[in-house]
Amino acid sequence: MNRPELDYYSVLDIPRNVTKEQITLAYRRMAVRLCPHRDKKYEMDFVPLAQEGKLTHLSPMSETKQWAYLNMAFDVLGNELYRAIYDRYGEAGLFEGVMLPNGYFPPYQYHGDHMKVYERVFSSYSPYANVIDAITNPPCLYATKEHGIGVRHKDADTERIIYLSLEEVRTGCVKLMHVWRQEIIDVKESRLEKRKHTLKLIIQPGTTAGTRYCFKEEGDRYPTTIPGDIIFIAADKPHPTFERRNMHDLVYRYDINIAQAYTGFIFFVNTLDKRQLKIVISDVVTPGYQKIVPLEGLPKCRNLDAVNAIKHANKQIEEFGDLIIEFNYIFPKYLTPEMKKLTREFYTEFRKLEMELEKEEEMHNQYS
Repeated sequence: MNRPELDYYSVLDIPRNVTKEQITLAYRRMAVRLCPHRDKKYEMDFVPLAQEGKLTHLSPMSETKQWAYLNMAFDVLGNELYRAIYDRYGEAGLFEGVMLPNGYFPPYQYHGDHMKVYERVFSSYSPYANVIDAITNPPCLYATKEHGIGVRHKDADTERIIYLSLEEVRTGCVKLMHVWRQEIIDVKESRLEKRKHTLKLIIQPGTTAGTRYCFKEEGDRYPTTIPGDIIFIAADKPHPTFERRNMHDLVYRYDINIAQAYTGFIFFVNTLDKRQLKIVISDVVTPGYQKIVPLEGLPKCRNLDAVNAIKHANKQIEEFGDLIIEFNYIFPKYLTPEMKKLTREFYTEFRKLEMELEKEEEMHNQYS
């Protein structure tokens, strides 16, 4: 049977709209009353509720359970990302993991070391804390090749390039990445085996090249080291039709001849999302001429941090780059004498008409 969700704000006795500083102050007020290392002889001096047999508002719950709930509540609410997930998805989303717009958030797991949370706030619980910790809670010792007996160090990160097609960038997608890693297969940590592990990548629409997807401590498992991170780096796959420019614009190149450049033409462009755009060119296509179709490029990826990504999870992307159409001139490879003669005659007559047009424009400007 599932237990009811724990209200962390009620544990700290604070409203849900408090600041991070107010959360810390609420924790400090309760922690000095519940810390196992406190001297109970002086409770009456700084805990008024103790006069009534109450240390906190959570009484008559046992002090051990109050202490555990207090530190777990602060471990969540004192972290901006954990708090944002808890506020939006509740304790169930926090413990089960959620799919965020910029990647998967793995299930939260409380480490269970209450004094670790306490020390993070108060810095220490005793002037002799370093000595006491070394005796009562020594660090895990492992044999290492470099230093013999010592504390575990983290392995180097593994980086891999993942190539994305422009179609995948346009619509977004999910990619399952299979990695092989060393894993410990026995309790004594004496045997290792290479096993396949699957990681899920959430590719947001408009993802730019260079975006890094980090999976914390998903590397090889060795008994003497901490697993390194696995990092996937997005890169653009060459496309036969389009080219990305300025992160969110698409460039399309179209071949034309001289007659089309002078007289105009109509053509169609098949988009990445399977639509067809009708492009009408009525201007003279001079060298360097570009036709820009607004909002027909790639979506503009917001690349928000995890906290803001949760807040904007249901908002539809409405910002897009532009489609930039550039033109390549196709010239004839060879002209016969007759073709050259006709071309000269055409341009001679063409120039006469052009000069007449310029004169008419000058006269019109004089009288206007």
